[in-house]
Amino acid sequence: MSPEFLRRYYILKIITNPKAFGVDNDLYVTHKELQQKLQDKQSEFIENEFLSKLNSNSPKTVHRDLDFIKKEFGVHILLKRGYGYFVKSGNVSEEITDIFNRCEHLLISKKASENHSCVATEKSSLNSKLDLLGLINAIENKYVIHISYKGWYDDNHFEEISKKAFQPLHLKEKDKAWYLLAYCPVDAKITSFCLDERLQEIRIFKRKMLEAIPFDHNAYFKDAIGILNDETKAEKIILQVANHHLKYLISKPIHASQRLILEPVKWNSEALNYADPDIWGTIEVELKPNYEFIMEMLKFNQWIKIISPKSVVDNFKEHLQSIVNYYR
Repeated sequence: MSPEFLRRYYILKIITNPKAFGVDNDLYVTHKELQQKLQDKQSEFIENEFLSKLNSNSPKTVHRDLDFIKKEFGVHILLKRGYGYFVKSGNVSEEITDIFNRCEHLLISKKASENHSCVATEKSSLNSKLDLLGLINAIENKYVIHISYKGWYDDNHFEEISKKAFQPLHLKEKDKAWYLLAYCPVDAKITSFCLDERLQEIRIFKRKMLEAIPFDHNAYFKDAIGILNDETKAEKIILQVANHHLKYLISKPIHASQRLILEPVKWNSEALNYADPDIWGTIEVELKPNYEFIMEMLKFNQWIKIISPKSVVDNFKEHLQSIVNYYR
């Protein structure tokens, strides 16, 4: 995420929502007002390198940024003489909006790291040298990218890749980490890369992949609970969930296939007596019970029980037993 990206991000935010930044006119933003609001924003994050370019806001620079915003964000902003900047047409896509939301989280995280006791966030592992927007553009245009990557144990046993050609397919966030799914025509397979310190370099070439493949992330992740989409067969899995945690899973399902089969007799119970059958509700999910599924179940501690199928229950019990053996 570059300082230039954040400047363009704030230019777009200020012009599309002036009143949120203290501009009286909700239709137009003068260049002087834009400069002032950019400077105000930078002053909120003193000595923060991410916002170091907000003061680079001459008319010429802003004009270049508006061209970039039109091309990459899909929003056409014009300057009306005597009035100011205004949005002529266009809306920011859902994917770009999500990146913008991550920008806010990134800045809040930076604020928290400056010993501000009023904010506490979890640190993201995203490689700060990565241009996410450029990568999204490469995905949309099926551009060739070269990846250099130093893998860890989970990356095919410390596999290292140097300047290997891929077609970027999709970006996904999971547990505070960003992943890139990319297709290699030589290997004819899709690989996921964590965009953290393992990523040495991504170089984007503005030429289309000759053997580009179509990619539907909804279909690809249909039976997956995270990033891993292996050869494990998807199964219908019945889970019992304690009432107090079932509410969380209803508001934020484990998987898109989740459905409530049986409500608990007691939705609210002051005492968490897990031996009480009336506090348990039942849900069903259909997914691949692979390693990521096991890790997800472990997160829920004693609040959740795998009921069926027996093969999934037995596999989970073996995993738990191996953990218990550490403490004997």
